[in-house]
Amino acid sequence: MQPCVLLACGGDVSLGRGVADPAVRAAGAHLVTFNWESPLLPPGQEHAEKALVLPDAPLGALFAALPPAAVTLANNHLFDAGVAGIAATRRRLDEAGVAHFGAGETEHDARSLRTVESGGLRIGFLGRAEDCAQLHARTFPGPSLIRCPQLLDDVRSAAARCDALVVHLHHGVEFVDWPAPHFVRLCRQLVDAGARVVVANHPHVPQGHEPRRSGRIFYCLGNLVFDVANHPYLRDGSPWTARSVLAVLPVARDAAGEPTFIPYEIDPAGRPVPLDGADATHVLDHVAAISADLADDAAMQRHWRSTALRYLGINIRWAKDGLDESGLPTEDMARDFFARLALDENRPWVRELFGDADWPRKILAPPWT
Repeated sequence: MQPCVLLACGGDVSLGRGVADPAVRAAGAHLVTFNWESPLLPPGQEHAEKALVLPDAPLGALFAALPPAAVTLANNHLFDAGVAGIAATRRRLDEAGVAHFGAGETEHDARSLRTVESGGLRIGFLGRAEDCAQLHARTFPGPSLIRCPQLLDDVRSAAARCDALVVHLHHGVEFVDWPAPHFVRLCRQLVDAGARVVVANHPHVPQGHEPRRSGRIFYCLGNLVFDVANHPYLRDGSPWTARSVLAVLPVARDAAGEPTFIPYEIDPAGRPVPLDGADATHVLDHVAAISADLADDAAMQRHWRSTALRYLGINIRWAKDGLDESGLPTEDMARDFFARLALDENRPWVRELFGDADWPRKILAPPWT
């Protein structure tokens, strides 16, 4: 019989803001993987400006109830505890026996394949993040950024050095139910290049999933452990930030099997509570409806157009809030406004609406700078 590993895939995990005893249950899985979004403070530092940061402490108790875990550090909160916090986070994960990937002291470290032995298979992991306002293409130590075709080359190389490759991507815009068409194309290319499973995160809400040849793509699994109830930005961003799914699927050398989805709701303490009955059906039906549209190019384009207009509105409101008493923008505000539009996370919707994603960069050219 061919070796097979039961892999549990989750979304964003943050123990910041006092979330304790997350009570994640991996449904008999052999291996669990998710996005770790809580950097640890460096030793001796007691306070941080960012709410997702954790005090420096051993993490063994957190993972004691879980099967072996592999977590991506390639995300927009990696620098929340500063550069020293990256080293502290990696050290504590190492001490807890948790495989981590997607970030490192050097670009080579961050891009490197991490493998975990399970069930007679070498399961490989890569992690990449889209450049965004919190990252601003920072140099290393830091996360590995999504760069094509480099990423496709990395996937081909990594897939040849393990039995099954899992790729985590931190990408997209927050609180929208459908992935962008260009991101769908990228994820499909990654499977074609050798990835067995692609797990995306960052929107904080469940999106769709689909099979692709011998692989499986999860465009977003939402929040797994997060303080949603006491976090207005998350709580008000979408009604789905507190409801999502854990995906459990068999993974073998030649294919990823059909996933089982465990729907859950995040309680006021930030912990996932499995749903049943009508509530469970509601979540599963929601995810199924999104997934059905993935095969409809026209529907996906309509969803993306709506997303682009929504984010234009968000940025216009942000700009209005930055006007001075006379109703005029300061030069610093104007420069920051266009600099944000030129970031990788915003360029796709700028291109959708205006055709030229480089015009914010052109506006920032001399004499502005």
